Amino acid sequence: MNEKFKRALLFSGGGTRLMIYLGMFAALEELEMKPDVLIASCGGAFAATVINAFPDNLSRKEYLQSEEYFQFVSKTTLTKQKKLSEIGLFSLKKIFDKRNAPNIENVFHRYLVEMNQDLSEDFPSLKNTQFSQEIPTLMIGSEILFDPAEVEKKRNNRKLYQKIIFTDPETSKKIIPQQIIINSENLKQSAIEDVPKIRINVSLLTSTRISISDMFYVTPASFQGKYFAGGAIDLIPIELAKHLADEIIIEKKQSYTPVEEAFVRAVLGYSGNRRLEEIERQLPDFQIDTNDIKQKLDGHYIKKSINWKKLEIELSLPKSHQQFVKDMEMQWQYGFDQTIKSIKK
Repeated sequence: MNEKFKRALLFSGGGTRLMIYLGMFAALEELEMKPDVLIASCGGAFAATVINAFPDNLSRKEYLQSEEYFQFVSKTTLTKQKKLSEIGLFSLKKIFDKRNAPNIENVFHRYLVEMNQDLSEDFPSLKNTQFSQEIPTLMIGSEILFDPAEVEKKRNNRKLYQKIIFTDPETSKKIIPQQIIINSENLKQSAIEDVPKIRINVSLLTSTRISISDMFYVTPASFQGKYFAGGAIDLIPIELAKHLADEIIIEKKQSYTPVEEAFVRAVLGYSGNRRLEEIERQLPDFQIDTNDIKQKLDGHYIKKSINWKKLEIELSLPKSHQQFVKDMEMQWQYGFDQTIKSIKK
């Protein structure tokens, strides 16, 4: 039997949290609690990639303040779904429909943010980054088990998604998929296959592109003739963390908003908020509380809002590289401070 890792750190999504996660990682190093394994989903996957790509906390932070990363952020483009008559009306319908994924949702064409399939075009500095042996890393994504031609049809209790764990060959040997099945009432009627799959020899950047393909936000990733969706399938994979490590550090998440809850229910067929309660009951060793993020960092991270004049969704993007560097510094410091505070409680 493979020996367990001592300590796992989970980065669980939120595209604007990358720098916060780097601050968390640096704080854990300072506290002599550096994680032995990283598990990342959604936006957290990008933070894990940056940690793998650079040798120390300073160069990681500098990369997320760099012109390359600034250009990517400031060129974020919304699709025509930004109109309230599109995604707004659609969201409202989903909030009122309490059924668990009755239909196969059209995740291929209904999404809010444009993103290249190949992220190495945007991030040449990260192009050749592979899963490192130094910091074993696992990323969560999902394989789409239906064809684009089947969207809008009735699901009829079919399983539509399968969780995929992307990692390196060595780390993969420590995982027994049958032992990390989530046995909960909440997921019984879901659209997710019970047993996850493991994929090795996929680059970090490709794994990241897959993990951040959140339903209705970013179009699915196309890779080796198959379609993949994001890490939202299991945002905080605590069962995997407990399977791999003796000590678990997670972020204490805010509840899903009504729209987020509705999207998870409509696409994946379970309740995100009930899942958060299940995670609490599994008693992670440490929780880093980021519940006051919106107040503490107001105006210093990308925020979605509604422009009522235009009746569409807008993003507050950084106005200049100089401002961006300051905002990122504040985010890093917030992640660092919250970690020190939460661990020392």
